[in-house]
Amino acid sequence: MASFVRWITIVVGVLVAAPAADAAQGLMQCSSIGYRYQYCGADTQGRAVLLRELSSGNLCRQGRGWGFDNGGIWVDHGCRGEFSYGRDDGGSWDRPGRLVCESISYRYRYCNANTQNRVSLVSEISTGNLCRQGYGWGYDGGGIWVDHGCRGEFRYGEDNRRRNDAAIAAGIIGAFASGAAAGSQNNAPPPPRAPQASAVPPWAVGSFHAWDSDAGDTVQLIVRSNGTVILRDEGGRIVNQGTFADGMVYWSTGKRSWFAREGPGVMIGDIDTNRHYYFRSST
Repeated sequence: MASFVRWITIVVGVLVAAPAADAAQGLMQCSSIGYRYQYCGADTQGRAVLLRELSSGNLCRQGRGWGFDNGGIWVDHGCRGEFSYGRDDGGSWDRPGRLVCESISYRYRYCNANTQNRVSLVSEISTGNLCRQGYGWGYDGGGIWVDHGCRGEFRYGEDNRRRNDAAIAAGIIGAFASGAAAGSQNNAPPPPRAPQASAVPPWAVGSFHAWDSDAGDTVQLIVRSNGTVILRDEGGRIVNQGTFADGMVYWSTGKRSWFAREGPGVMIGDIDTNRHYYFRSST
């Protein structure tokens, strides 16, 4: 009995000491024990990436083995994985964003989000045209619902802030489309010239997208096998171009960015500001 009391005391102490979900990015493990459904609470802010599968047998297929909503990450069918979640831009409930909401086993599900009564279906993850608005999905001011097997990625909210130059310069477009910080007034040296493009790894070739909350825009990143890198805004306009060389992107504005793989997408870091941005694969 005494050992049982000590065990309870330890468990309660751990629970009390556990920190609340961080509003920034975080890492966590979530495991489907005995092939059962498990929900792991986390402030995902509409973003979660499988970094590493801990189970064997390719059990962590998104939509069947794992998924997420704003409140956490779920696993099922034996999936055990390590996940990255959240947004490193300090995203909050009041900001627009994206989330994946899934009707598992054709059941109704509600995913919390401050939609501000503006939601659009970005892409359907399910097959069979199940995500018909009003039947497979819908929304209200507090979230998005799915039913009848619809699994989709949704964009929600609207940016009511003024899209002035200062706000845009703080976001993704501003980080990579504006000129280098060096100026002629302080006799700074000119920005480095881009070297010749080097071999691009297969995981880096393709189309990727990210939500720029400061500009209120979806940004598309295109990396070609010949080393050409293109950044487009939501209207399809090219806002910057660059060259991929030795794990770096050399932009036409004179800026440089490091380039790395993360889950089903890529991470790009702005050397001038030390901020980095996640781009999800569009395929």
